[in-house]
Amino acid sequence: MKLSGAGGFAKAWTITGYLLFCAAAILVGRSVYEETILTWVSGPQMVGFAMAHGALAPLLIVESVSMLGTLLWLAASFVLLLWKKFRLPVMDWIPIVLSLLLVALISVPYETWEELMVRIAGPGSHGSDFLVQAAGQDKRRFVTLLLSKGYDINYEGLDGTTPLSATSVGGHEKMIRFLISRGAEVNRKSGSVGETPLAAAGMGQLGSVKVLLENGADPCLTDKVGHTAEGLAKEYHHSDIAEYLSSRFHC
Repeated sequence: MKLSGAGGFAKAWTITGYLLFCAAAILVGRSVYEETILTWVSGPQMVGFAMAHGALAPLLIVESVSMLGTLLWLAASFVLLLWKKFRLPVMDWIPIVLSLLLVALISVPYETWEELMVRIAGPGSHGSDFLVQAAGQDKRRFVTLLLSKGYDINYEGLDGTTPLSATSVGGHEKMIRFLISRGAEVNRKSGSVGETPLAAAGMGQLGSVKVLLENGADPCLTDKVGHTAEGLAKEYHHSDIAEYLSSRFHC
């Protein structure tokens, strides 16, 4: 197929670009919807889960292929643009610009959409869940925003996770210090399994363990099955943490 003509791209090439854009736009639109409106209404999302595991799974496959096709079409179009010295009629530029917009939208991280939605519409009924998630992802600005709106720094989610335990498990030492400075309780036990933020020992986060201990965490507290932080470290084969704790504390 002839890909370009004297005045621009071949008509078939431009039409292909429009068709790929329309198909890919459905995928991007669905993703942005989940990352903004659905997140605000229903809380933090596993984006794409509903489509991949429901009746829309075949549609997701088609749209994903169309997105890949759009990227390939864009790459080839830029080669042709160089050859044409960027001299194209407006109708040939439109699918290129629109496709670039799709790529830009799909590249925006989920957390950025989430924070933008909260800033525009407010935290809604899931502000506390956003706080736990933001702390676990080391999003200092987002955490500060939610705390300024009065959300409880010691909020505990359904799975027993608090902002401090989430960031401790993630190994975010600066966030740990920040949350403690704002009133996070270092020895708070979760209602589900009775773990404190020192459960980070079971996740191999020695840095988190040290910061928590420096700020008053009690290594001898046990969860509901009797594990101390050292016990968790041993159970999950983090010998360096177990040795660090046993050499300093005798629970």
